[in-house]
Amino acid sequence: MVTKKDIANYLGISRTAVSLVLNNSPSSTISAETRSKILKAAQDLGYRDVEVSPKLCYVLYDREADDPRYMADLKTMEEAASRYKYGLVFMNIRSNAESLDKLQRLLNNQEIEGFIVSGDVDDTIVEIFRNSNAPYIFAGLPLLGNIEKVNFAAIDDRKLAYDATSYLISLGHTRIALFLGNLDYDIHQLGLEGYEQALTDHGIPIDKGLVQISDEENGYELCKRTQKLRIEYTAAFCANTVIQFGVLQRLKEYGVAVPQQVSLIGSGLSELVKVSIPQLTTFYVPAEKKEKTVDLLVDIMNSRQTSGIAYRFTEFECHEGGTAAPPHARS
Repeated sequence: MVTKKDIANYLGISRTAVSLVLNNSPSSTISAETRSKILKAAQDLGYRDVEVSPKLCYVLYDREADDPRYMADLKTMEEAASRYKYGLVFMNIRSNAESLDKLQRLLNNQEIEGFIVSGDVDDTIVEIFRNSNAPYIFAGLPLLGNIEKVNFAAIDDRKLAYDATSYLISLGHTRIALFLGNLDYDIHQLGLEGYEQALTDHGIPIDKGLVQISDEENGYELCKRTQKLRIEYTAAFCANTVIQFGVLQRLKEYGVAVPQQVSLIGSGLSELVKVSIPQLTTFYVPAEKKEKTVDLLVDIMNSRQTSGIAYRFTEFECHEGGTAAPPHARS
């Protein structure tokens, strides 16, 4: 049976250093290079006392830990990391000082090989990673002013909105609503641009009354607002599946048949898509494509590149749920 002493002798280093690494002790005194050598030697020699696989960390920032929009991505990243023989640690971080200090300690300890950062990204979290020595990539578009300063892999939200709106137009819809979150977020601003461009390219006049915004991304309330204002539409593009699911619930409650009277298309492939009745129709990036995020992170880890990696997902698939059909379709 291989022991820590055997690993220390094999590498010609102290047993203490081996113990600190294999026991996952929060120490910043062990260099990243030495840690890597110890972990590799432990694997090569067949050490089995503890889990010794190196770790990546998925950081979800300022979002609920069980937010369905991110849980599907977490599973995808975990599977991609395993192909490189990495484990994946999940960390839910808030924007308060205590939570940010916890993240900073983890970065300082150098216990994690690389970070995937997602969620409600702001200047604070961007600066923390820019000022760290840790390899990282943002899974999603960072603030537009920081694009050239950080590494990221993001969905082209403008093109997705364009493609989804064009799909509704191809079904015959011309009164298409847009349900968005706060336009202070670039993802929603880009969605608005893609939606408007699709209408313009197809010769459909833009009606600003069809664009409804909710800071809380509350689809139920957005739909309720259009009903109270008597805004008529036969289809809607929803910026994400949380909004889309809320809209669907309000329409069903109000006796509006989906998709017979109103069609809905959303963005993403969260668990809400398949648990919904009917299933949600959405445009999304397939999991095998999103694994590119981990590929890029591994490249960053190997090159130690601190900025300039920019990748956009521009090809989408349509999950043919049961919420989109030509206008006035009959089941």
